[in-house]
Amino acid sequence: MIAKTTTGSDFEGALTYGAGQRKGKGKEPGEAPLLVVSNVIPGSPKEMAQEMKSIASQSKKIRKPVWHTILSWTEGEAVSLQQKVAAARRYCELIGAPIDRHQVVVYEHRDKKHAHVHIYLNRVPIDGGPALRTDNNFYRQPAITRQISQELGMQPLPERRRSIKDLDPKKEAAREQVGQALKHLFSLPDRGGEEWLAAQLLNQQISVRYTHDRGGTLRG
Repeated sequence: MIAKTTTGSDFEGALTYGAGQRKGKGKEPGEAPLLVVSNVIPGSPKEMAQEMKSIASQSKKIRKPVWHTILSWTEGEAVSLQQKVAAARRYCELIGAPIDRHQVVVYEHRDKKHAHVHIYLNRVPIDGGPALRTDNNFYRQPAITRQISQELGMQPLPERRRSIKDLDPKKEAAREQVGQALKHLFSLPDRGGEEWLAAQLLNQQISVRYTHDRGGTLRG
């Protein structure tokens, strides 16, 4: 299982896509079953979006309250409906947005050969507490999906493919050094965001170059 996350500000557009109702795509709502609804009255994407927007408006600091995660399994892996629902609920809990405190809508898409679900979270909780943070998201998700896979008895991610170049002792030693440094830094309870990580690695003579998508979300 892998997770891919983006953030945005348009609840209606996000839920419309999740429901399979994007204009011009010719999709019927039945192609995207609604699996989970929490703290939102089930209805049309527009109706649910209005509720989520209302809660999000209580925070003046969060400009991108829409959290959209796609949970995907490997092609050919049999995933039951119960596992999909359990995985979505557990993901919300482990990422820091349990469904008893956040508005959550989950759709299942069937337009690919592999099983996958779309999770839509309101980063602003219903109880007025702090919003779901986005820093360190890129680093946390692999550990979260591994944990969910283990808990639900799903297939683990395939091992990293090794090429002939990987056999170069110097390159392998460098990879090991970087891997150990990252493992230690991610284990620290007071770890910071991207700038903090880059500074810590630079202190160990490891340079950093981040990759972001057009929306500014960290990708690598």
